[in-house]
Amino acid sequence: MVPFYLKRKIPCGMIVILSCFLITACTANTVSSTAPIPTQPVIVQGTSIASTPGIGPTVILTPTKVPGGKEQSQLVTLPDRIITITNISKQVGTDSNSIAINLTITIKNTGAKTINNDAVYFQLISAEGDAFGLQSRVAPNFFGSIASQSSRSGIIIFQIPAGAINGIRLMYRPEVSTETIFVPLNLM
Repeated sequence: MVPFYLKRKIPCGMIVILSCFLITACTANTVSSTAPIPTQPVIVQGTSIASTPGIGPTVILTPTKVPGGKEQSQLVTLPDRIITITNISKQVGTDSNSIAINLTITIKNTGAKTINNDAVYFQLISAEGDAFGLQSRVAPNFFGSIASQSSRSGIIIFQIPAGAINGIRLMYRPEVSTETIFVPLNLM
């Protein structure tokens, strides 16, 4: 004998379970009209543009000594100018952690047109790649335009950290990018 209250709940539970099955079956088999229709993938082929490698700086591995000059002197000939480093010296910097590097330089214009000589053309580069620009004194009238067959001479001074002294090089990057050079400085 089944109690009266269970007689009413069993058919209601059966109806709920059958309704769930029916709803699930109906929704699984329908195709939505908003669903995207599968298409074939589009194959895209890229094109490459031929390029040429850039021109890097010229690295002076064996510097040319200035005839009759000091052991540290260097002569660098470029298409429109000659850079002569007649003296390289170091001294105590502005504090105990820095060194002042003095370069006595002459820039001679050997071309037919006027060339520039600007402070941004000169940087010292450490062995690790750190760059140091002019941070100290420069001889008066060293920077500026240089007429054809004329020259400018002066002393430029760099302040660098004492730890960067080994393997230091002068990078000269004038307005003609193909004339960029690295010159090792033999500091004794």
